[in-house]
Amino acid sequence: MTEPQLDPRWEWIESPTFGGPSEYIRGACRHLTPVEVRATVTDEVVAHLCPDCDHQLPAEWQPTRR
Repeated sequence: MTEPQLDPRWEWIESPTFGGPSEYIRGACRHLTPVEVRATVTDEVVAHLCPDCDHQLPAEWQPTRR
């Protein structure tokens, strides 16, 4: 059975059901589209914000290359 088309922004966990098709439960956010948060005065990056899950990431955070 092939995995259905799922939103790539999230990890998906397969949850088999007894006697029926598998269901998928949305897991952790993959933070694919973070936005830099910059200081007004110095313009340095002070954090990153993920608009998908509203999670604040540290300034030194770098996306994982897949």
